[in-house]
Amino acid sequence: MIDKILIHTCCADCLLNALNFLEEKDFINDDSEVVSLFYNPNIHPRAEYLERLNAVKKVLPDLKEHWNINIIIPNYSPKEYMSKVLLSNSKNRCDNCWEVRIKFLFEYAKKENIHYLTTTLLTSHYQEKDRILKIAKDTNKNYNLEFVELDSSLNETHSGFYKQNYCGCCFSLTEKMVGSINNLK
Repeated sequence: MIDKILIHTCCADCLLNALNFLEEKDFINDDSEVVSLFYNPNIHPRAEYLERLNAVKKVLPDLKEHWNINIIIPNYSPKEYMSKVLLSNSKNRCDNCWEVRIKFLFEYAKKENIHYLTTTLLTSHYQEKDRILKIAKDTNKNYNLEFVELDSSLNETHSGFYKQNYCGCCFSLTEKMVGSINNLK
């Protein structure tokens, strides 16, 4: 049983699914300390970032009834994300986006001496699990922490809070909007 885990959190829905997975697979229980790290400089626009953050805050009181959970909210700084994605020589913006957030997750865990960590991105149907896992494993070579692999096998349908319809970045928002327009034709 894990005594303390750091969970990079992208949204409320994925956090609930991650916690469900971790509990069902006996990684955590009522005695485990859970730290939710809401670090998402990729989310655009700021209103969307705030909607997702507020949704996490909305489910937090119910989660606190079952787990010892706290949320950490670093400053929202899209500049970090944009500089990595736009100035990189790599053509794959998604990999760059995941790297920014995964690296921050590992750095935070190391700084706070939290040995176990994971990301809710692994439960999201908007993300590519295999690529995220590779980035996490490559990043962990420099940190030697315990990265817990999640999947979407135990995902449930949740309601009562804001749920987004795109991954979060300005590029995916544009792709979603263009797709919606093309569907009208």
